[in-house]
Amino acid sequence: MSQQFSVLICGAGNIAHRFDSPEGDDIFTHVKGFLRHGGFRVEAIIDEQIERAEEAAEIWNIPHVGRCLDDVKDTLFDVVSICTPDHTHAEYLRGALELEPKLVFCEKPLSANLDEAFTLVDLYRYAGIPLAVNYSRRWLQDFQELSTKALSGEFGSVVSARMKYYKGFLHNASHFVDLLQMLTKPLLLGGTILSKMEDYTPDDLTLSLAALMQTGVAEGGNFPVMIEGYDSRLMSPIELEIIFENTGIKLEELNGSYLTVAKLRENETYPGFHEFSERETKRINASSAMESAIAAMYAHLAGKKPLASTGQTALETLRLCKRMQALSSLSQ
Repeated sequence: MSQQFSVLICGAGNIAHRFDSPEGDDIFTHVKGFLRHGGFRVEAIIDEQIERAEEAAEIWNIPHVGRCLDDVKDTLFDVVSICTPDHTHAEYLRGALELEPKLVFCEKPLSANLDEAFTLVDLYRYAGIPLAVNYSRRWLQDFQELSTKALSGEFGSVVSARMKYYKGFLHNASHFVDLLQMLTKPLLLGGTILSKMEDYTPDDLTLSLAALMQTGVAEGGNFPVMIEGYDSRLMSPIELEIIFENTGIKLEELNGSYLTVAKLRENETYPGFHEFSERETKRINASSAMESAIAAMYAHLAGKKPLASTGQTALETLRLCKRMQALSSLSQ
């Protein structure tokens, strides 16, 4: 690489480095992703539990450690990468601004508070610092191509959508709400929360709900959305299915990640009946999302190519999530 950028990692937990090891080809974490790319140097890692930062530094040969941003405030970093617990993202996003990096990469969500998220996006825009957010599927070419086709109207208008998830509405369901945003540009018209459970944190319940949305795709129109939340202590299903007028898209993540695209055709034997045909299923390499994200950030820093997942796109997803969280419950 002709140019290397220095990186500060904030957080020393699973998505920071623990989901990976130095051996092997898979890349799921921030530390390994930056180190393997070749265009970045991980100069420091901080964590409120200093022993976790020290452990990560020893495993990955990171020169400097600290407890907080104040411990590294006198060092210049090109990139600040935030992979701390969800409820701390806003605090670290504000603190990262003071370091004046060239780019900030943050795990989702920006904040649990929508007004705070609006303020953060405005602050970054005013400072001229690009803000990339890790809604991971936005970095993958397969989903980028589907988005282009869906939003152009190639698949027709949206008929319905269904989602299964676990472990917190903002923490996990927001990934698939983001995909819904990416493929349908929806507007929430109304709905009902069917159930709530706590399998993540008290502030981020796992919800099941039924909603009616309006799409910005093709000629518009309304479509129903079913979101099913599961208790992660019992099972961990991940599924998103979107039916368009002439195409069905299904993402399943259980014992691997699989993306199916199928065409909706009239049955030749039984006129008037329609079925999915020309079905194509491919396995998505989940570890490629982090690689793609970091490659995209390098390209942005080196040549100002646009980022696929930004503070603004994350804000739109958070706004839709918060509107759904605010729906009335069936019991009410």
